[in-house]
Amino acid sequence: MSDNRYEVLGKIADGGLGSVYKAYDRNLRREVALKRVRAETEAETERQAEALMDEARNLSALQHPHIVTIYDVGRDEDGAYLVMELLKGETLEDLIERGALDEASFRQLATQSLEGMIAAHGGGMIHLDIKPQNLMFIWLPSGKFQVKILDFGLAKIAHQPLVQETDDDGAIMGSIYFMTPEQFERSPVDARTDLYSLGCVYYYALTQNYPFQGETGPEVMASHMYHSHIPLEQLRPDLPPFIHNWVEWLMSRLPDDRPADATTAYESFLQGRFPGPLAGAEVISTAIPAQQIPGQNNVQRISRPGSASAQLRPTAPRPQRPIPTMTRPVRVGRPAGVASGPLSNRPVPKPMMRPINIAAAAAPKHLKSKKPLSKWITLGLPFTLIALVGGFFFVQTQIEAAHIARLQDLSTQDKPQGVYTDVPMLLKMLEDPGTSDAAGAVLGKMQGVDAADDMLTNNMPRMKSDIAKKNLTIAIGARSIHDAVTALVAQLGSSPTPDVRLATWNALARTGQVSDISEILSKMMETTGDELHAAEQAVTTAARTEPDADKRSQPVVQAVKANSGSDDLQAALLHILGRLGGNNGYDELSKALKNSNIKIRTAAVSALADWPTGEALGDLIALLSAEKSGGVRSVIINTIGRLAARASSVPQADIAQAFSTAYAATKDNREQTEIINALGRVTDPTASLFLENTVATEPKRKRIAQIEAKNVDKLLEHVSVVTSGSPLDIGKAELNGPLIRKDGVIFNWPGLGDNANWALKIEQPGSYEIKLTQSFNTATPGRYIVAFGKEQLKNKVEKTASATDFKTITIGKVSIAKPGIYHLWIIPVEIAPGESLMRLKEVVLTKSGA
Repeated sequence: MSDNRYEVLGKIADGGLGSVYKAYDRNLRREVALKRVRAETEAETERQAEALMDEARNLSALQHPHIVTIYDVGRDEDGAYLVMELLKGETLEDLIERGALDEASFRQLATQSLEGMIAAHGGGMIHLDIKPQNLMFIWLPSGKFQVKILDFGLAKIAHQPLVQETDDDGAIMGSIYFMTPEQFERSPVDARTDLYSLGCVYYYALTQNYPFQGETGPEVMASHMYHSHIPLEQLRPDLPPFIHNWVEWLMSRLPDDRPADATTAYESFLQGRFPGPLAGAEVISTAIPAQQIPGQNNVQRISRPGSASAQLRPTAPRPQRPIPTMTRPVRVGRPAGVASGPLSNRPVPKPMMRPINIAAAAAPKHLKSKKPLSKWITLGLPFTLIALVGGFFFVQTQIEAAHIARLQDLSTQDKPQGVYTDVPMLLKMLEDPGTSDAAGAVLGKMQGVDAADDMLTNNMPRMKSDIAKKNLTIAIGARSIHDAVTALVAQLGSSPTPDVRLATWNALARTGQVSDISEILSKMMETTGDELHAAEQAVTTAARTEPDADKRSQPVVQAVKANSGSDDLQAALLHILGRLGGNNGYDELSKALKNSNIKIRTAAVSALADWPTGEALGDLIALLSAEKSGGVRSVIINTIGRLAARASSVPQADIAQAFSTAYAATKDNREQTEIINALGRVTDPTASLFLENTVATEPKRKRIAQIEAKNVDKLLEHVSVVTSGSPLDIGKAELNGPLIRKDGVIFNWPGLGDNANWALKIEQPGSYEIKLTQSFNTATPGRYIVAFGKEQLKNKVEKTASATDFKTITIGKVSIAKPGIYHLWIIPVEIAPGESLMRLKEVVLTKSGA
């Protein structure tokens, strides 16, 4: 094991597919967690080893505070192993055994877990096994907690819906209580699959009950399929109605009725409102017989329109002792023929009225502080509030009691309507650990006070305690107060506390604009360690407020040239350039590819994986042949695979040939597997032929090569042969995001991350003119790029008289040097809030001289 680098100290946990051990890293002198897969046959050992390698590659690209960090991966005589950070905390499953969460703790769980999922989905990764056991709570010195998402073993890289993989017996992998209807149906899964599972986890965290229940696997599956469950509002009447509706939104039966992505869910939660009309908002209810509900006469079960059945079937509560987590896959299929039996003879859970606050109830004793206000709020009794406050402060005046009552009132509102005097009151309450979290949450969403933003900004230097600084900073970030940027940057220079600094960087990511880049970069240059990841995000999001790639990347280019700091800082700056694009940024990354420092070279390669086009493919293919470091070669292979489907002057056949050459030149098992994985993303018949040959000649690679060969065949089905002057087939476009294709038109294009692309077979090289037919009849036209070959053609959406009045626009010309398959992308760069980019009817390529 890496020359005995890791000394196993003991077993931490067992799972259905493997075990996790506590180990000691002799090289870096730190404790780590070491994961091994379990297998009974040699073939299974090989398969599980490849799966573990996949998990390592997937996770290594996700450096995020709320995702477990991968340190190393390798193989020895006992098989493959994965080395990751050792997390010292408790799982959500363990915590919920002691009680359901109160509102304040739930808000922290929701925001932190969604932030992690935003990062995972942004990298094209869907988890597919979200459950309470895979959410770890780490206790911080302040007594608060940090959520970490674990176990991406079932995760898949996907920029479009895919069908979830099954085991050799056809069983779906996952935890049945938190799986989605589309997983049971063997339908395509995407990021919304994880949102459904998160909704089920949130329901469980708030009620101690699984939302979809049963005593057998088929019964649980039937509850999911028929969307039969007790509404959250019946079990937690103390929570704001928005939280009830928001959790139900995530748990919608149909993917199209859920949030479009994790970012939409996160922003909606922070704002306390839905981004638009909620799909399936009309609730169909059927009452449960009153005699089933002790002390309750109005509990209902609900089904939304579009669920599998409008006739609802009652479900069972969670048993007194939890049903053991199924460690082996459950064989499931469609609901037809499932004999789940009636579930209505079981008692219904009573409403939860005394939820707990995790930070107060579960943190180690030496970290516990005064009981937070949120627990008092859930009791709903002002007299109890006054008694508790009196217990903390011994003497209470009527004024202080009135302040507590006022905070209670504001905290129960989804959109607190404040008055001028509320702001100084809440600012004062930020200093008290018992009221700070609640006061900060109210300040972050308070409405009705015009001067609130200025008052919060001006009071930043006056905060005395770290908890007050942190919660005020979080409130400023939630309100996206741009005028607070200078004060936030100053706070980075004056506060050594990690919690405050991390909150400050996160707030800068929500408040900064391109005009602030130099100021924010100046502080990033002084940053080290884990903070660098948060600083990267702050600089990236601020720079992206400028649509022109060259302009937004220029300050970062200057920082790269001037940097004389650590390798980690240089790597972070290169990662930012990879996300921003621009010619100057590419020049710096190209230089870094030739750097003698392996760490800098690796950072440049991984940064290019985020590049908006495949411009770097030629350089990376050349680098792959010359690179001697196995670690760098691994990153190159992964990056080429990720860039393969992007617009580039390199035809897909050349990419397949480069991988074939690299495969023949290496005897490294891991690298050969990585190449096979990457070939599965290359749209060319030569990639399919290579993989089919591997299936026939290499038994150890047969299974993985079969999977990737099928992936290539599916890609080839969507290739369009370009006929000069004829429209591209709208039906063969790959749509990423909530885009809708109907009646030959692509529409519902709301976000900058939403795009459309075609795989085009060019049989006659030469110059092609691109024309696009679109309509747009609302307020503010957006901008977009048509990326094809080596060109990125910028254009503005044209207004038309109506949605059905289409206009044809000439975008520009692109030269294609050799025949082959290329990708054409339409990528938005500017969309006004609440608008859609356009309605797209046709894309036409006309060869010059044809």
